[in-house]
Amino acid sequence: MPILGSFHHVHIISEDPEAAAEWYAGVFGAEITASVERRGARNVSLRLGEAALNIRGIRETDIIGQVDKDKPLGIHHFGFIVEDLEEMLRRIEEHGGKLAEPLLTGSTGNTVAFVAGPDGVIIELVQPPKE
Repeated sequence: MPILGSFHHVHIISEDPEAAAEWYAGVFGAEITASVERRGARNVSLRLGEAALNIRGIRETDIIGQVDKDKPLGIHHFGFIVEDLEEMLRRIEEHGGKLAEPLLTGSTGNTVAFVAGPDGVIIELVQPPKE
């Protein structure tokens, strides 16, 4: 198989990568592991559990589309499994985030929330059913 392991990382472009990184740290307990200038933009690296998240600023050469209510092509969201969805939603609200869609129950019994984070990023939070 040509792919080794899981995703290596997710990379987000942000108008303010340090503020976005602080949001992920405050909400999800992410660890900010680096903040460096690279190829003309600030790059902040975070660790969220086993996941790697990189947030970079806008480069002079970037052509950035406008964020609007229409769903763009490409990646729609990324997701995390959480232990306590209610507590996570409270933390998100405290940090200025909000639900992007009403809560739902997935086909496997998971409780699912889609939330809006910084820069219009949609994050899916999945809480498995309690045993």
